[in-house]
Amino acid sequence: MGSVSSSTSYDVKQNNTASGSATATSRNRGDAPGDVSGTDDRVDKLTRLMTSHKKKRRYPGDAFGVDRDDEEFDGQQESMFILKQLYKRMDPAVMKSLGEAKGEVKLSLKYDRRRQMLLVKVVNARDLSAKDLRGKASDPYVRLDLVPDQQSEGAKTTSCKHMTLTPSYNEIFTFSLEPEAIPDTLLRVQIWSQDTMGKDDFMGERIIELGTLDFNEVITSWYQMQQETDLDIKGHLELSLTYRLPETLKITIHSASELVCRDSDKMPHPYVKVVLPGIPKVEQTKIIKGTLHPVWEEEYEYTIPQEELQNRYLVLHVLDKALVGDTEAMGQVYIDLSNLDIHHGYSGSFPLADLKNSDRVRTKWSQTTTVQEFREAMYAHAVYKYPKLIFQKHKGNKVLTVHSRKAGSSAKIRIVNGMPT
Repeated sequence: MGSVSSSTSYDVKQNNTASGSATATSRNRGDAPGDVSGTDDRVDKLTRLMTSHKKKRRYPGDAFGVDRDDEEFDGQQESMFILKQLYKRMDPAVMKSLGEAKGEVKLSLKYDRRRQMLLVKVVNARDLSAKDLRGKASDPYVRLDLVPDQQSEGAKTTSCKHMTLTPSYNEIFTFSLEPEAIPDTLLRVQIWSQDTMGKDDFMGERIIELGTLDFNEVITSWYQMQQETDLDIKGHLELSLTYRLPETLKITIHSASELVCRDSDKMPHPYVKVVLPGIPKVEQTKIIKGTLHPVWEEEYEYTIPQEELQNRYLVLHVLDKALVGDTEAMGQVYIDLSNLDIHHGYSGSFPLADLKNSDRVRTKWSQTTTVQEFREAMYAHAVYKYPKLIFQKHKGNKVLTVHSRKAGSSAKIRIVNGMPT
C-alpha cells in the first residue's frame, strides 16, 4: 500500500516561547487491528449496543465507561489527548510539571481505641490546580492509603466531582490500625483529576505522620498539597567533606549501599550528580552498571569563600541511568554547609530520601529552560488549536510525529481506526 505524507512547520510566537521550529508529520498506515477494551459488565454493554440509536465512540483509557455521541463530538478531547501524549513522550518531565501541586484538603481524623480503627473524613478541598490544558477546571477525587499497609486494606477513594476546583465530599473512611503501629504509620492523601482520555492527572499529595498527632480528640485541619513523595526510596550515601583555607571545598563521593531495585528485569546503573545551588558547575560521577552497592571514590573541588558557607548547602542526587527509557531518581541527600567544621571536615553516611518537598530544597529547584519552553509551547498549541494536523477529527490509520530541533528529541503517536493509541 502506498503512503501519503504531509508536514507543517510552526513557531508559536503568541506565547513568546523559544521552543524552536517543530515538524508534525502524518502518514497513512496499512490497516491494523485496534485494541478492543470491554467493560466488566458485558450484559450492560450489550444492552447499550442493542438499544442505542446513535453511533457511539469509546476512548482509550476510559475506565469509567463514558460514551460520546459522534453527532456531538467535535474532536476536542481527542486532539487534546494526542497533544498531551506527544509532548509527554518527547520529554516526560513536561507532564510532571504541568500545574504546580497546589491547593488544600480539609480532613477530620479520629482514632477509635476500642475498635483499633482510624477514621478519616474527607470534608472538602479548595484552590486546586486546573488540569484541563486550557487551565479552567478539573475532575478531582481523593485517594487515601496507609504506609505501611500492615492490614493490606489498599487505597480508598472518594467520589469524583466534575468540573470544579473546590470539591465537597463529606465522605468517611476507616482503616484498621493497632495503637503500637501509629508512631511508624503515614497517612498518604492524594488528589487526582479523572481523565477519560488517558491516565488520571496527579494534582497533589500530603503525607501525614500519624505519630505526631494527638488522638485524644478529633483533629480537623486544612492540609496543603505538595508534590508526590517517593516513599520507596532507601539506601545510604557515603561521602567526605573537607575545607582548605582560604576558599576550597572538597567533596569526596565514596559509595552507596542498599539502594532499591525498581525494575525486576534489570539491576540499576547508579551515578551521583553533585549540585551546589547558586554555583553553575554541576559534577557527575561515573556510572556503575548493574549494582545496588556502587563504589566511586571520586573527588570534586568548589571555590567557596569561608564567609559564604553559612548560606550554602549541598544537594547530591543518586540516579539510575537507564540505557533504555527514563533516568530515575534513587534519592537525594541535603547537607547544610553552615554546620561544616572547616578544621576537621566530615566523613560519614547519609540516608537517601525523596527531598522534593523539603522547603529549602524546593525553593531552589527549577526546571531547565528547555522543559519550561516545552510546557509553554504545549499550552500555546492547546489554546490556539494549532497545528491543524493534530486538531482535527481523525480517521483511518496513520502516525503523527513531532520533532524539536532545539531539544534534539521527537515523539510519535499512532492513530488506529481513527483512535489514538
